[in-house]
Amino acid sequence: MADLSAGRLLRGLDDLLADAVAGRRLARHGWGLAVRMAACAALYGAVFGGWHGLRLAGYVALKFPLVLLLTSALTLLFSWLAARLLGLPLRFGQVAVLIFLGLAVASLLLASLSPVAWLFIHCAPVPAPEARTAHNLLYLMHTLFVGGCGLAGTAALWRAMRQLPAPRRALRTVWIVWVLTYAVVGGEIAWVLRPFVGSVYVPVVFLRRDALDGNVYEFVFTDILPHLLKTVLDD
Repeated sequence: MADLSAGRLLRGLDDLLADAVAGRRLARHGWGLAVRMAACAALYGAVFGGWHGLRLAGYVALKFPLVLLLTSALTLLFSWLAARLLGLPLRFGQVAVLIFLGLAVASLLLASLSPVAWLFIHCAPVPAPEARTAHNLLYLMHTLFVGGCGLAGTAALWRAMRQLPAPRRALRTVWIVWVLTYAVVGGEIAWVLRPFVGSVYVPVVFLRRDALDGNVYEFVFTDILPHLLKTVLDD
């Protein structure tokens, strides 16, 4: 069984990158990184979903890894084709290992933030319509945590890609395309599988009936932020 520890991943990083560049043991590395990513995402999801109790905690422990795996499944082929078209003739397995490396790093960092997330959730009021402000703050905190760790993961991806024998300009262009593609597709899949924090108005369900309505950016800028701004101004 794969070792899920951060230490094992970091200690073996040089060997992993050497194998990825040379195209060796790609299936083994890809599988190991995917397992680490899913396990760490499940841990963070279980903690953050815990604001609404064990039921949502269990749902989010499944949803969060599912978001990452589904996004990877939907974007890997495009990422491979884009790399080849942009002058980076990587094998499909090499692309998978590099992207899963970035995701594994991001998920490890999120898992390390689980105690912080638990503290905020433990101190938050019980989910109810009057706790809308607390819900919005938790949602923003979750978004910032995921966004910040995601940026760290993209930085790790870039450091890994710099090991490839290719012009820096081509590497940078491919990296930007990969990151933007994953962010756009991942944001939409996360929105469909919401809520991660739960809702103060809607009962806990695995998939809401309005899952395809709107998008995450619209929700943040037309609901979350205006409500918090109004709350601050009213005080």
